[in-house]
Amino acid sequence: MTAVAERFKIACGHESKAGTLRPRLDERQADGDALMFDSAVLEVAFGLVFVFVILSFACSALNETISSIFNWRAQFLRRGIANLLEPANLDRGLEQTGKLLEHPLLNALVRPVTPRSKRRHYPSYVPSRTFVAALLDFDRAGAARKVEDAIAAVPSEDARRALTVLYERADGDVTRFTRDAERWFDDSMERVSGWYRRRVQKVLWALAVALVVSLNIDTFRIAEQLWTQKAVRAAVVARAETVQPATGSTGLKEVADDVTELQQLSIPIGWTAETRPEGTYDWVLRIVLKTLGLLLTAAALTLGAPFWFDVLSKVARLRSAGAPPPATDAVRRGEGEETRAGPGAPGGPAPPIPPGPVASTPEVTP
Repeated sequence: MTAVAERFKIACGHESKAGTLRPRLDERQADGDALMFDSAVLEVAFGLVFVFVILSFACSALNETISSIFNWRAQFLRRGIANLLEPANLDRGLEQTGKLLEHPLLNALVRPVTPRSKRRHYPSYVPSRTFVAALLDFDRAGAARKVEDAIAAVPSEDARRALTVLYERADGDVTRFTRDAERWFDDSMERVSGWYRRRVQKVLWALAVALVVSLNIDTFRIAEQLWTQKAVRAAVVARAETVQPATGSTGLKEVADDVTELQQLSIPIGWTAETRPEGTYDWVLRIVLKTLGLLLTAAALTLGAPFWFDVLSKVARLRSAGAPPPATDAVRRGEGEETRAGPGAPGGPAPPIPPGPVASTPEVTP
């Protein structure tokens, strides 16, 4: 009976006196603590990224509003065309650009003067096909002589030289020449897009710093709140799982509502007594940490809402993949924990002892 009792102890997870099977309870406890720690870290990261998404929406909406008010896209387009026509003389290039935009093909893209708006709004985008047709003012099916006359009639000397090179390279093929001319315009507009992105990025930096400092959005303080306050972390994670990407219809009111919602979720935002750092450590260190936390938030917001929304989606998939899949005979116990209810599983009955004579199992000497 000693061997049977020993086998029953082993099946139930108890240690035999001879130590033939080490207990795994401590290992299971350590694994459970590690899983809980990993889950908490992922939830804190998930919450931080969610905050960055909402605040990036705010910065992007403010940036787009400023760009629309000052009509930056149209301004950069005009300067880009002027640089294409007269790279050495911007004023002359702008004058020629204004005359070119009077062409019937391009004038249709200009918003006319209205009683509310006393100035004309130039287009923010011009198709390459329309630009080349307006610049040369000729039919695609025109004769080769007409193409040469059209190039000669271009007022800009730099543009004439560029078009002449393209026409000679095309060996008189009108279709190939117009295709190369359109590509020439598109390449120039790529540089204009780079100018616009640099302007927007500078303004985005200024907006991010202003928003972060005015609202006291400290990354370290937010991370601490999410780490220490489990209820706040759970509420933020639940809200983050329902966030939707911003669309063109997202306005400043919606952004303000989102920022207000962050405060309602107990995210430490604003210069209040609740957001004041705790502890009595050196005030110099406190200032350094506060400055680093604010700068880190501002730098994160300059990456843009699309970037952080993509990161949010990846972290969400990582959280979903972190929980082990349930077994067919498993019972749900808790978050990320599946416990089998079958024989031999922790929490379940011990497996049956296989039949056979007692003498077939060596007896363990106590």
